[in-house]
Formats: sequence, C-alpha cells, structure tokens
Amino acid sequence: MSELIESANGASTDVRLPVGVQCADVDRAPHNSRLRYIDALRAIAALLVVWLHVGESYVQLDPVGANGHWLYAFAQSIDVGRIGVVAFFLISGFVIPFSIRADRPAPISTFAIKRFLRIYPAYWLSLPLGVLTTYWLWGRHFSVGDFLVNLTLLQDFFGVQAAQGLYWTLLVELVFYVLCIGLLLTRSLHDMRRVCALAIAFGLVHALAMIAHWLGRPLMSSTTAFWCLNLSIMLCGTLYRTCVIEGRARRDPWLRVGFGGLLAFYLAVYPIATTWAVGFERNAAISYALGLLLFIAGTSGVRIATRVTDWLGQISYSVYLFHPVIFQPLLWWLLQQPTGSWWRTRHLGIYLLVNMLLTIAFASVVYRFVEKPCIDLGHRYSRKRAARKADRHVVVPVATQPAVATAAGGIGSRRKGDGGPST
Repeated sequence: MSELIESANGASTDVRLPVGVQCADVDRAPHNSRLRYIDALRAIAALLVVWLHVGESYVQLDPVGANGHWLYAFAQSIDVGRIGVVAFFLISGFVIPFSIRADRPAPISTFAIKRFLRIYPAYWLSLPLGVLTTYWLWGRHFSVGDFLVNLTLLQDFFGVQAAQGLYWTLLVELVFYVLCIGLLLTRSLHDMRRVCALAIAFGLVHALAMIAHWLGRPLMSSTTAFWCLNLSIMLCGTLYRTCVIEGRARRDPWLRVGFGGLLAFYLAVYPIATTWAVGFERNAAISYALGLLLFIAGTSGVRIATRVTDWLGQISYSVYLFHPVIFQPLLWWLLQQPTGSWWRTRHLGIYLLVNMLLTIAFASVVYRFVEKPCIDLGHRYSRKRAARKADRHVVVPVATQPAVATAAGGIGSRRKGDGGPST
C-alpha cells in the first residue's frame, strides 16, 4: 500500500499501501454493512505482496535453486506484488469517494481526520521498526533527518530515502484523498462523466509519456508517468462501482462508452501493445491488467465472504506495512548460518509460509492495539461533529412558559406545526 502498496505508499496501503492505502486502505463501514468480498480482495492483495517480497529475498539462501525457486520465478514473471498493489488501488477507488458525503456535517475535515487516523498511527509504528530491520541491522545508514522527514510520509517529494520501499504506495493514497476532496469541492466527485473524463486524461498522459520514453524523447520521468496511471486506475475503481455494481451506466450511453473504452484499453490494448514493444517478462502493463482482472473477478465474479477472509481483510494494512519487519530479521539470521546448512536449504514454500504466519500474527496485534482504537476514535469524532451540527439546527421555541392564547393567535399562542417540542 506506502503505499509499495493503504495502504495501499500504501496504503498505504497503503493503497494499507495507501495506501491509507487499505494499501492501504479504505474507510470502514459499520460491521453489518461491510463489503465482505472487498475484505477478501484486501487479504489476497496483501498476501500477493508478501509472496513477491519474501520470494525475491529468500531465493538467495539456496544458490543452487533446487528447492522451490519456481515459486519466485512465477511470482517475478507476472509481478504478483504489483498485481496486489493494483488491486489495493482499485479497492481505494471503489470505497474512498463514497465515504465523503457533502450532505454530512463538515465532510472534508471529518474525512481528513478519519483518514489521518487510519493511515498514520500504524505507519508511525512501522517507521522505527523499518529503519531497524531494513537499514541498521544490515549496517546501512539512515540518519535522524531521514527519519524526521519520513514522519510526514512525504519523503518521496523531498528526495529522501524511505524507511521501507513500500511506502510509496501510501503517498499515492494520500494524493488520491486530496484528489477526492478537490472533486468534491468542484461538485465532480459523484459526477461520473467528469470522473471518467479525468481517468481517461490520466491514462492518456501515461500512454503518451511511455511512447515518448520508448522513442528516446521522454516528456517526463517514468515515476511521474506511473503516478498518472495509478490515479487513473483508482478512478477506475470508482467508475466500476458506479457503472457496473450500481448499474448507472445503463442510463448514460456516454458514460458506458467512456468507461467501456477505458477497461478495453487497460485489459487488452495497452498490454498487447507493450508486449509487442518490450516483451512479456516483468511487463508492468500485464501486471496492471491482471490486477484489474483480479478486482473484477472478486467484485463481480466469485465474491468470497468467509470469517477468515473477513479477519485477514481487516488486518491487511498491517500485513502490508509490517511484513518486511518480520522477514528481514529472519533473513539476516539465516544468512549467518553456513551455506548449505539445514536452515538455508529448506523449500522456498516453507520460508513463505513461516513468514506469512508470523506476519499475520504480528499484524493481528497491531490491528488490535493500534489500528482499531484509532479507527474507533475517528468514528467517534465523526459522530460528535454530526451531533454538534444537528444541535445548532434545532429550532428553539419562542416561549418557554405557558401563555394566554389570544383570538388573533398572538405571540403567546402555539399552534401545531409552529416548531415547538410537540411537533
């Protein structure tokens, strides 16, 4: 999720990842109205990221490659980590814009505070642990200044190294939040034609930038070009919910054509064109298409809803944030063992399983004692703001003492519907 993702950075996402951002991550609905299949997608996305990162790190333990290297070779060939990140971004687009309601009290400040409490507390906990396990444990330098800049989650903007490489996705999540606020202020957030036009514009900028790059005449950095792609993908999540899940595109032919063309571009045109240009191996366009297919399958095809995936989805932001904190120290210890020893020659699948289980256990603790209290705090704040605004709109009766009614129905009289306590 960052947002690599919540946490989906994030997400922080973490798409959490951030992607806050869930990769990242997304605004939580009450338990009885949760989209359980979205939690299942979060769980799958987080575990895909863990698979790639653990695989590419632990494959060095066995240079001969006789013990399960195919698990990493497959994960690398289609970049399952990127597939997970794309799924986190789509989930953010599917949920975040619908958590901002202009008809609610102080929608922008409430949204900002709830998102802040969703992303930053767990992120701040991961920072010192990330510095310890990713830098200091390996004898790499990470200064106090770097740490202080990382506290803002804006290290990429300042050109400062990140405590963990996956934080970039969380920054993408933050930018998406700002974009949603901008769309709300311009009354465009729930105007799907405008959202579709913006998604197409971001996609076109990315495509033109990559074509220019392949021709040797770059218009912008690859990083900037992929920022445009990521924001376009997140808006696709918004459009998919509105057009497909809610069926609003049936009533709007222009929206149907626009979003249909966008899906066709990302699922077919772009992957085919880039495969012709650069080949299949580690082709980002292929990974984005597969991430979109995973999202479509999980929302419109096989909707998974089990207690296990509910739970894994809830803790997915911490799984995303803290999996390097788990696998890095274990890898460091294993590398201290003699080459060819029993500890270093187990099947790669064993290392994957052990790291996933340890990460899930640690993430559960973080969710219980850090994430959930902060999420609850955000919801309490939202309810208090709503109550205060409602109090300000209560009509106060003109007279609080009984008064003599007059034939003309003067000040002292009160008729039904005049706004007194009886109405």
